[in-house]
Amino acid sequence: MYASGVRSLVALLALTGTAVAQPAPMTDTGGGDPSVHKPVENRVNFRFGKASSDLDGRPSVCLDVRIVGGFSVESCGTGQGIIHNDEGQEMMHVRANYSLVDVPVWIGTLHWRGGLGFSELQVGKDNPGFSFGSPDSDKGSVAGPEAATSAQWFAPLYKDLDFVLTGTVGMAYFAGASELSTAKSDLQGFASIEAGIGW
Repeated sequence: MYASGVRSLVALLALTGTAVAQPAPMTDTGGGDPSVHKPVENRVNFRFGKASSDLDGRPSVCLDVRIVGGFSVESCGTGQGIIHNDEGQEMMHVRANYSLVDVPVWIGTLHWRGGLGFSELQVGKDNPGFSFGSPDSDKGSVAGPEAATSAQWFAPLYKDLDFVLTGTVGMAYFAGASELSTAKSDLQGFASIEAGIGW
């Protein structure tokens, strides 16, 4: 099920690597050539997609808000406990990202970002709050630190609206994941791809 999404993510990251290896100078004269248009500056974006860590059949939903300069705060998950109450394995992420490289392309801008934050691994009911270091009382969830990298493409749509495509790979560590009601490995890798709208 996730093979096509992972292949798309790998292709997106490869494209970013190629663009980063051949950066072009940015000027403000306009036009379709990537060397002569401003980078797309996005403040808020909302995306839907799929994550390899989510096995509950729900789409991944992400909200990404730029704070200042290249710094942004992002939250992704299926919305368990907020949008729905279906039990099942999923991973919720909250991370701060920093845009390391911004590269203008033929249409829009590619960003390569690094991020640090925390994840919550859920295998059962989602209780309020986060339990770090050991599972919650129901042994349905546990939280821990994560690190991730992502490639993000912004393409202008209409006036201040942008199309956004994001691919992310990362790793999270959950001390006590083996104590969950469905035992898991302490180290959990994840990959996701989402598309949406921003401004």
